[in-house]
Amino acid sequence: ILCSQAKLDNDNKSINVKRGLKTRCEMGLWPAPAPTGYMKEKRLDRKCETLIDPDRAPIIKKMYEKVAYEKWSGRKIYNWLKFELNFKTANGNKNLTVSNIYMILENHFYYGVFEYPKKSGIWYQGKHTPIITKELFDMVQSQVKSLTVRGESKEFAFTKLMQCGLCGSGITADEKFKK
Repeated sequence: ILCSQAKLDNDNKSINVKRGLKTRCEMGLWPAPAPTGYMKEKRLDRKCETLIDPDRAPIIKKMYEKVAYEKWSGRKIYNWLKFELNFKTANGNKNLTVSNIYMILENHFYYGVFEYPKKSGIWYQGKHTPIITKELFDMVQSQVKSLTVRGESKEFAFTKLMQCGLCGSGITADEKFKK
């Protein structure tokens, strides 16, 4: 009986936390750590407010503009941030990686809306101040989609000659490099 009571208590806590997070989202408040370019306000009367980081937000906006108008790639942005600006994150004080740059460029939060939980399809209008406009975000998305085209695959000898005896599909090859 005691074990079932403890499980019921845990289940109730889980339901209450999810309800609280949903309520915050409906109020337009981001219930997670702030993305790069924003910071959380550390006041007790206005909890969970997401404010623009005055040091990093202009650089984030410039990143979007360079990709949209000057057709910069993620690698070029990475080199610009690391070597010219020495840009560091607020928490951890680390350099952004190329994958972080692409995650920033694909994040809807920067123009004022967010999805919570991720990939749930539930969108909320944020109460935070957007760094960029929706039009700039759409321009960047079309540019980023054109950059992520895979290169041509290498042609291997004898790949079209052999077939699997069981299923009939072609035998493929792959090149491996030992590090």
